[in-house]
Amino acid sequence: MPANEDKLLRWSSIIATVGTAILALTALITVYVTLNAWKVQREDARPYLSLKESPQIEVQEGVQLEFRFNNVGIHPAVNLSSQSIIFEQSLKQKPIYNERYDLVNEIPKDTSSSLVIALTPEEVGQSSNVSNSYYLVVLLQYSDPVINKQYQQSLLLKWNGIKEGKALAIVHVQAQEKEKITLYLQANQVSLN
Repeated sequence: MPANEDKLLRWSSIIATVGTAILALTALITVYVTLNAWKVQREDARPYLSLKESPQIEVQEGVQLEFRFNNVGIHPAVNLSSQSIIFEQSLKQKPIYNERYDLVNEIPKDTSSSLVIALTPEEVGQSSNVSNSYYLVVLLQYSDPVINKQYQQSLLLKWNGIKEGKALAIVHVQAQEKEKITLYLQANQVSLN
């Protein structure tokens, strides 16, 4: 075999090897990008609970607060547990309410679930003419059975209590109040779990 043909064969072999290596690298990059996109898409389908409407407040003998949560995610939410803590906005008293509830049933996509908090007249000072204002902390924990991952959400709300026998609205807490609430919970050794 002449030297020119041998040299040509070596160069064509090198070019073919480099081309194959480039194709293999491109395939690996494509697989990596596809897997990352799949993970992001799977995470985007997670369950997510949002308030379906403003919390409802009913004043009779005591106060009943109802929160309706809707699963706006694609995957169902399972093992939902909620912890609700209510304390005066003065931050000087112990919490008037600290309860945990666990829900057995799953919450599929576009399905609602209610959390009802019942307060006695003594807890909300309904027997006196003084209207107290309160902070409400609602911690939600639930799992996604599809990707086997746990999620946690917290709602920080405030309620200005009762005025002239009527319940005032519940509103979201302002950003600067969050730190005060966190410090209060730590000082009163309220565990959020």
